[in-house]
Amino acid sequence: MYWPSFEFRYSLDRRKLMPHLMALDAHQQAATALVLPHHWNRPPSETPPDGPSAIPRLKSRNAARARDWVGERFVPGSSPLTLADILTIHRLLSEDLPVEHQTPGTLRVDPVQVGRAEAGGFHSGAPAERLPIYMRRYVEFIAGNEPATLPPAIHSLLAHFFFTTLHPFVDGNGRTSRLVATAILHQRGYNVHGGFYALSDYFYQNDGIRYHTLLHRCWQQGVPFDLTEFVAFGIEGIVMELRSIDSFIRMKLRRAVG
Repeated sequence: MYWPSFEFRYSLDRRKLMPHLMALDAHQQAATALVLPHHWNRPPSETPPDGPSAIPRLKSRNAARARDWVGERFVPGSSPLTLADILTIHRLLSEDLPVEHQTPGTLRVDPVQVGRAEAGGFHSGAPAERLPIYMRRYVEFIAGNEPATLPPAIHSLLAHFFFTTLHPFVDGNGRTSRLVATAILHQRGYNVHGGFYALSDYFYQNDGIRYHTLLHRCWQQGVPFDLTEFVAFGIEGIVMELRSIDSFIRMKLRRAVG
């Protein structure tokens, strides 16, 4: 990643994405459903395991609190996402967690590098001294007119990708980026109940190798980023969740009329 030339520019192959978008359209009822499966109250990846460890329980409590806040703040017609919103989400997710060198709700001031060799290598987040400028441009881009013309799922995945690319915090970037994506889905009419949709367990299945590999492929291409494969992958996960909700709704209906 050559940061001096960084811009929020991307490309999408609409032809390749069409089957995925058609699958989304086929599950619009599920996207706005008021009755959801019980597991949606807390995604499995956030469920605290058995045992005495306090950190998983704190993560779960913080995640629930942050999801509730997002659900109340980002309703259809609400004001656009701001940097203050992002800092609030991160603070709610990170409070009480013993992360070294991090102040919850504050942009990092040191360099950061993430990744692993088996997923394509390592990625250096935006230079700390440039983060305030890049984050201001990020919210201008995500809240701008161009992403709003795209389907909500693509809009949310763009927000996720560019957030992860900047990597503005010491820790909690993945959880924060998924809630930012959820906020966009909320605002654009998806009744996601503050959940992480597919942007949690689906992204990290099989130890997240496919997810991280797709990210690194995009980063290695440089600007403009070809996000077709990454967006297709994200939509696959959302469709899987919507199918689960459709099945749940049909089961409820059969019981009601049976």
